[in-house]
Amino acid sequence: MKTEFWALRTVAAYRRALALAIAFSGFLAISFLGVRDLATTAPVDAESALSSGAVTGFVAVVYAAATAGGEIARGGLALALLGSPDRRRAIADRLSAHAVAGASFGAAGAITAAVLTFGLLSAGAGPIPGVDVLAARAAGTIAYGALMGVIGAALGLAFRSPAAAVITALVVMLALDPLLAGLLDVFAQWGPGGAAGSLTGSGASDLPPPWAGGLTLCIYAALLGGAAAALTARRDVP
Repeated sequence: MKTEFWALRTVAAYRRALALAIAFSGFLAISFLGVRDLATTAPVDAESALSSGAVTGFVAVVYAAATAGGEIARGGLALALLGSPDRRRAIADRLSAHAVAGASFGAAGAITAAVLTFGLLSAGAGPIPGVDVLAARAAGTIAYGALMGVIGAALGLAFRSPAAAVITALVVMLALDPLLAGLLDVFAQWGPGGAAGSLTGSGASDLPPPWAGGLTLCIYAALLGGAAAALTARRDVP
């Protein structure tokens, strides 16, 4: 897994994704808080601004889907299997590496959101969130990035095409999930979006506790990872 993650870090795509994670998190934090009348910010809004880093989940899933799918499409996995033919181990290593990459995006987003939130509110005499809230939101954001990295990599390995994997992830997250959440209350709480909002603190107040959202996303990641491993074990690797 260390070798796989090191290989990811040396590619420019990783650095671009990391930069996007920081930029998106910073933009959302500033947009949420604004730069004027910060003294009138409600404490709950100040805490919610710390969840701006949750946007890195989108970066993690798209990056992982494109990278993992692209590796198979270019024949990188087949070449790796020449040295070690254990397919399940190879898939596990790639899922783990993308989990670490996703966690690093989440950490970058959480740090960016925290620095801007505390900086803006301190300068504007606004309410300062507690350390316990900061730790909870940061931990949730990092965990979310890691799980989305696994989910994205699993999609890329299953579809064996970066385009198909990225499109599938975006359609589910931006279209299918919001649609079903609007129709079914149970899906609003336990679907991917609801689970993400629960884990990161970026969702509604009536969502399940963070640990339940994290467990739900773990189940999604495990199911998709298992499917990717099973498909890879049965199919020819190009």
